Amino acid sequence: MFMDYKQAVCLNGHQASIDININESVDSFCTECGAKLITNCTNCNYLIEGDWSRSGNGFVDLTHHNVFIPKYCEKCGKPYPWTQSALKAISETVNLSELDNNQKDDLKETIPDLLSDTPKSKLAVLKWKSIGKSLLPYIHDIIVEVASESIVKALYGR
Repeated sequence: MFMDYKQAVCLNGHQASIDININESVDSFCTECGAKLITNCTNCNYLIEGDWSRSGNGFVDLTHHNVFIPKYCEKCGKPYPWTQSALKAISETVNLSELDNNQKDDLKETIPDLLSDTPKSKLAVLKWKSIGKSLLPYIHDIIVEVASESIVKALYGR
């Protein structure tokens, strides 16, 4: 028998639970920041996948798995609220900079490629390390929180 769960994540991206029954509703708030918890995509209502267990033939799987917090909905492809907040925060940081408008536009265009490994991620890293180098300290915490490990290493050498 397969048992799949959904997870509860707050609008700011804090994982509250990974083992909520599929039909269970959640009407509570994050204990870290007070934001509302969601268990489904705010765009298409598809569930945010959580933990799983497999059992049968006298075997019960009680293992808790590492369940990551997704950046984008696997059903509709839209960014979750925490991803959208990260994208917006990086974009606003660029807007506040003293770069010229062409440089700002160039950097803002690359922001989605910083969050996920794409064919354009290496180019995005190159642009940020050249054009946006002065902004990297200001977006560090956001990037570490939402970007892939390879992007973080490429940008910050860690």
